[in-house]
Amino acid sequence: MCWCSWCTTSCSTAGRSPCSRVSWPRSTTRARRGQPLALAPLPVQYADYAAWYARALASDGFAPKAAFWRERLAGAPQASGIKPDHQRPSVPTHAGDSVRLTVSPALSQSLAALARASDTSLFTLLLSSFFLFFHQASGADDIVIGTDVAGRGHPDLEGLLGFFVNVVPLRSRRAKAGTDFAQWLAATKADTLAAMDHQDMPFDRIVELSGVPRARDRNPLVQVLFVLQNTPEIRFAIEGAEVQVLPQQMNESKFDLAVFASEHDGALTAEWVFATDLYRRKTVETFTASWHALLERIVATPGQSIDALAPMPSEESIAMTHAPNVRPASKLDKLGKLGKLDALGAGRAPVRAAARPAVQTSFLKPGAEFPIVLQATSPELDTVAWAKGQADYIEMLVAKHGGILFRDFGLKTPQDFEAFAEAIEPELYGSYGDLPKKEGGKKTYRSTPYPERQMILFHNESAHLDRWPRKQWFFCELPSPVGGATPIVDCREMLRRLPAEVVAGFERKGLQYVRTFTPGLDVSWQDFYKTDRGEDVEARLAAAGIEWRWFDGDTLQTRTRCPAVIRHPLTGERVFFNQVQLHHVACLEAQVREDLLAMGGVERLPRHVTYGDGSPIADETMAIVGEAYEACAVRFDWRQGDVVMLDNMLAAHARDPFEGPRKIVVAMGAMFDRAALDDGARGAESRLADEQGA
Repeated sequence: MCWCSWCTTSCSTAGRSPCSRVSWPRSTTRARRGQPLALAPLPVQYADYAAWYARALASDGFAPKAAFWRERLAGAPQASGIKPDHQRPSVPTHAGDSVRLTVSPALSQSLAALARASDTSLFTLLLSSFFLFFHQASGADDIVIGTDVAGRGHPDLEGLLGFFVNVVPLRSRRAKAGTDFAQWLAATKADTLAAMDHQDMPFDRIVELSGVPRARDRNPLVQVLFVLQNTPEIRFAIEGAEVQVLPQQMNESKFDLAVFASEHDGALTAEWVFATDLYRRKTVETFTASWHALLERIVATPGQSIDALAPMPSEESIAMTHAPNVRPASKLDKLGKLGKLDALGAGRAPVRAAARPAVQTSFLKPGAEFPIVLQATSPELDTVAWAKGQADYIEMLVAKHGGILFRDFGLKTPQDFEAFAEAIEPELYGSYGDLPKKEGGKKTYRSTPYPERQMILFHNESAHLDRWPRKQWFFCELPSPVGGATPIVDCREMLRRLPAEVVAGFERKGLQYVRTFTPGLDVSWQDFYKTDRGEDVEARLAAAGIEWRWFDGDTLQTRTRCPAVIRHPLTGERVFFNQVQLHHVACLEAQVREDLLAMGGVERLPRHVTYGDGSPIADETMAIVGEAYEACAVRFDWRQGDVVMLDNMLAAHARDPFEGPRKIVVAMGAMFDRAALDDGARGAESRLADEQGA
């Protein structure tokens, strides 16, 4: 087998359309067959284009474009670049390397959706984030970053070989305090469109118009490039040959730093090409991680102020060079100023640090958006006042992400926690029967009193009842020294992981929860229903459509039919919402299960669950459910003062075994009636029937 290679240079095919880039393989195939090439004559040649361009530059028509660039770049910085690891050489070698960043399909799609919702392009959104990365990580107020344009504005240039690419400098200035990302994005869009309207001014003329001096050790005006390569990937075949498209080897860099973003198969990638004269690879990997984290925060909280989107304290702070627009010193100048270096250094103004937001957002790990983390940046924050003012924002976050982890909010006591939760949800629920009240609290509870060495399995709070909280909070008053995490699960993800046939069975049949209030084995019915009158309990059960029977005066059994899969009342998303794992006998420890069955059989178990029609749920099905819960589980170590807020109708929780003292305080609110869920489901079914013409 013979191997040949073709190399098409960026100079000859720059900015060409997909049609023109596949014409040469077709021509090769026709030539191999001995067929005439039959190439259509070109309407213009490159020499025609060059002559026209020279005349256009000399004409009065380019005067307004020159005026635009002269005004746009007046006082622009001579250099905008990240502080290098190595001293800049007097003459660059252009040696380079690259770091590839792959953005997950979920984040890529979220970015594209945000761009559409903001009435802008994906390029402008990514550019806005890149500007923000430079400004906030450095403290630089004024930067210039370049981007490539194809330069083939006329259709006659589409099939023409030649170099048309131009570099367009895009200037960005730090926004005033309080600017949110939507405003920042709109401003970037306006500035970018204005620059693109004047893109046919050649870059060397733009440099002259800017007044920025040239220097041998760096590119003039633009040292950093950001490009979105949105030309579709072309795959072609040549008869009798095997064709493979090989990635370009990034062993040179014409810029200090150049980011080439592209989209393939629904996922974004970004190639960070850097000058090895200046940077170590590890440094550039830090840049990519910081920018990726910023993209996640932008998607998670697009309404946040740009100050609140600043890099987290754990992310590396990046210093920037911001050279003033001055004439570079000659060798004689430098020799004459050797004795004045200390004075110059002492008189240099410090770079202003970026303002830190009151609360910053992040995630526990890249690419995982459940839960979102909100972290206070100052111990002086008035957490209750902040929570009251941000209640709508918090509501939006918990509905989108399913859970929020609040950290460093300065909450020391259960009373602090209750005030914080009440600021978010004024109507906390204070009549919950399944948990003991917290000492000193009005509407807070101690966590479930359950043996320390056993796990409390995954469940949605009160999903087996006729009423449950939509919002639930957990406060870490004292973390246990060993174990004791509160694993949480996104129940939307549960539906995606469970086999379709398992979900279909749960969804079609529903569940029947059987609860037997046996003295000494569970909370008494008197404590649960907050009454000693059996007739009051019966009236409440009848009103809720719950079946009941009495074994004796102290033992009450209820049977409640509930859905296993619901649609969230706000988001409309399907959710695995139930307590099937917490109630099923197969999920008990072997010895506990044996003892309970020996006491009274399945009929007298404190808690039990079947399908809604009374048929048993197979142990094998429960094993599948348990594996899915563990696959979706998110665990983290509690810290004193942590608060986890869950949308109970989107997220389940559990408790790991632990050793030593452990104090977790619970609050809940926004109570939701199952009847309202049924009404919503019927309404959704009716709308669907209307849409289908039923």
